[in-house]
Amino acid sequence: MIWEIDEQERVIEGIDASGRPDPAYAAALGLVNAPYGRRALALVCDLAVWTVIQLPLWLGALPLLLKLATGAVSPYGFVNHPDFVLGIVTASITVALTLAFLIVQLVLHGRRGLTIGKAVTGIRSVNVRTLERPGVGAVLLRFLIVFAAGVVPFGSAVFLLSPTFDPQGRGRGWHDKATNVWLVDARNGLNPYDEKRMRIARKMVKAEPVEERAELPSLATPLDPARQPEYRPGSRISAGVLGLARPPETPKAQVTPAPPQVPVPQPKLPQPQLPEVAPQEASPSTTLVLRLDTGESIPVSGPILLGRNPDAADHPGARAIRVADGSRTLSKTHMLVRPVTGGLEVVDCASTNGSGLIRAGVEQGLTAGVPVRAADGDRIRLGDRTADVVRA
Repeated sequence: MIWEIDEQERVIEGIDASGRPDPAYAAALGLVNAPYGRRALALVCDLAVWTVIQLPLWLGALPLLLKLATGAVSPYGFVNHPDFVLGIVTASITVALTLAFLIVQLVLHGRRGLTIGKAVTGIRSVNVRTLERPGVGAVLLRFLIVFAAGVVPFGSAVFLLSPTFDPQGRGRGWHDKATNVWLVDARNGLNPYDEKRMRIARKMVKAEPVEERAELPSLATPLDPARQPEYRPGSRISAGVLGLARPPETPKAQVTPAPPQVPVPQPKLPQPQLPEVAPQEASPSTTLVLRLDTGESIPVSGPILLGRNPDAADHPGARAIRVADGSRTLSKTHMLVRPVTGGLEVVDCASTNGSGLIRAGVEQGLTAGVPVRAADGDRIRLGDRTADVVRA
């Protein structure tokens, strides 16, 4: 038996037929070109950090090196100079910090699209084709191109100014085009590293192709008599159906039309709703527990506030309980839960993604600020998270 594996090539959205990125697609997603002023400020911030790292070398080792270069001290005097050990230590510190700085900058830029300066100014780098992280290799090659251009007088400066005369108006310099890098504004536009918002934006922009209906053959007589029609119906007899003869006509009997039937309105079935329960005093004999979908149990012996980081300032006496939210659908203060006789009382605290009470497979959405009674066996929905009401 031979197994064949169909390896489907990844489809990159926003690429035209020639394989070039479409600026209109990126603009439709909400991506904005990084402004030149903040790009220059980001470069200044990175150079400022690099300058601070060089201070130990310049203050501790450079004066002694200048004395050796100008002949103020001999090589023997240089090695035996009282500041020789200090110069070695400060130079070693600068070299170690410089290497760490370059590695951190390279990895952050390649994997997260930012450096220290870009993080301060709100700029991110992406791959112009995939609109994802540019990659460490591309970032390193981009740096080496600008560094190698410095061999020519003013070469690095010309490369750094090349984004200002980009014919596409996207602010991509020669070093950016060589490495497929594009700098975007994460403050005034969509942050490309916000995976949730990028996924929503791609779904909103993506347009499904409409299948074209096949054109049916025409049965009409062609205008050109010499032209042969593509489809010609077969010979038909007088009955209109192949192979059948038309039956002899028989006199039709007069049929008295029946009176029209009056439609009987069908009774509408009531929509399943959960009963409204007025809040009651808590029963000391019964303790219920909220069992989250992660398996964690929260006893409800008194009023509690659930959310990402609930604030109990508006609910005196309630105990704030922080719930881990991997789904990112919980609000900061999402729901108030308090014990009542024979159950719990749940109140939605104007959450963003809403709450609900599920009983016997039927869900009732909770209105913000309106208490709803929950009993043992019910399930509470908080955004995309759920919690079962069970006995302790």
